[in-house]
Amino acid sequence: MTVHKGLLQVKWLLASIFLISGWLSVQAQDPPVLFDQANSAYAKGDYTQAIDLYEKILKSGVVSGEVYFNLGNAYFKSDRIGYAILYYEKAKKYLDGDPSLDHNLKLARMRIVDQIDEIPVIFIEQWWRELIHLFPINTYLWLCLAFFTLLMLFLILRIYLHRSWLKNLIWMVLVLFLLTVVFTTSQIYEFETTKFGIILDEKISVVSEPGLSGKEVFILHEGTKVEVKRQLDDWLEITIPDGKTGWLKKSDLDII
Repeated sequence: MTVHKGLLQVKWLLASIFLISGWLSVQAQDPPVLFDQANSAYAKGDYTQAIDLYEKILKSGVVSGEVYFNLGNAYFKSDRIGYAILYYEKAKKYLDGDPSLDHNLKLARMRIVDQIDEIPVIFIEQWWRELIHLFPINTYLWLCLAFFTLLMLFLILRIYLHRSWLKNLIWMVLVLFLLTVVFTTSQIYEFETTKFGIILDEKISVVSEPGLSGKEVFILHEGTKVEVKRQLDDWLEITIPDGKTGWLKKSDLDII
């Protein structure tokens, strides 16, 4: 009886250790815990460990501008400029207008080899682009909701009060609502249809057609941002800001 009782106690002890170990393991993989650990590693200058922890957070399914930003910083400190720019660009989708992010992205871009001049655009086109991106998409969505709510409120007041000044307010709010709808849908359409990528290899050749038979038309270097036009098997057709177009392997870049 004593032996069996002792064995039972050992089994309970082992089971308790197993459960506690499992609980600690789950806690260690919790994104907020990993984020704190990654920040701590970064502060200590252990950028390799920080990169590994930030990437674990992303692999868990978490999407965060702060994680992208910090990961970009860790890659920048590790002199891996291509990946730094990639994650800064990813962070911009969630932290658009953040001054620290814009500053760090500018510093990273200064270190890339390919300094490509953009094709000049007419004033109206440039003005329209700036207007569409005047606010982040979330802000435009809230503005749409606010103007729609005001429009409904003024319409109800117009029905019961019959004031002429309400008619002017209704037209003004209607115009503002329609404009924000146009800006919102334009930004959503651009987001869904326009794809950009960052060159990650130190140096790659862009060829005239997909496949090994294509002739080299120009060379790109790590960190350069390109627009992806279409895909054919494992090849991507890309365009750079000066208008040049060519094909490269899908593995040569990562989509933002």
